[in-house]
Amino acid sequence: WVRAFAGNIGFSNILHAELLTMYHGLNLAWELDIKDMICYSDSKTAINLIEKPINEWHHFAAILHNIKDLLAMDWRVTVVHTLREGNACADYLAKLGARNVEVFSLLATLPVGIKLFLLADASGSWFTR
Repeated sequence: WVRAFAGNIGFSNILHAELLTMYHGLNLAWELDIKDMICYSDSKTAINLIEKPINEWHHFAAILHNIKDLLAMDWRVTVVHTLREGNACADYLAKLGARNVEVFSLLATLPVGIKLFLLADASGSWFTR
C-alpha cells in the first residue's frame, strides 16, 4: 500500500471513468516518484485508445493527450489489461468514490474494506470467472 484515490465524477460513462482513473493514477504515481510501475486496467477500449494515435475529434481526446503526455515522461510504465475479477481493489475504490461528494480524494490511509482484497492480491489468490 502506498496511496490511493477515490472520487465522484457525476453523471458520465464507464470509458470516461476508466480514462480519468488512469490519468489520476499515473499523475499520483509520478508525484510520489514511482518511476517503474505496471498500470492495470480492465478496459481494453481504454488501453486501445491510449496505444493508438489520438483522433482529435474523439470525445475524450483531451484526457487521452494528458495520459499520453504522462506516459512519455522519464519513467517506465507498462499498461496491461487485467480481467475485472483481478481488479477488486480498483472496483472497491470506484464504489467508494461513487458514494463520495468530492471529485478527487487522496487516501493516505488504508480503507478498512480493502484490506482483504489487498491480502488476496499479495497472496496470489486466483478468482473464478
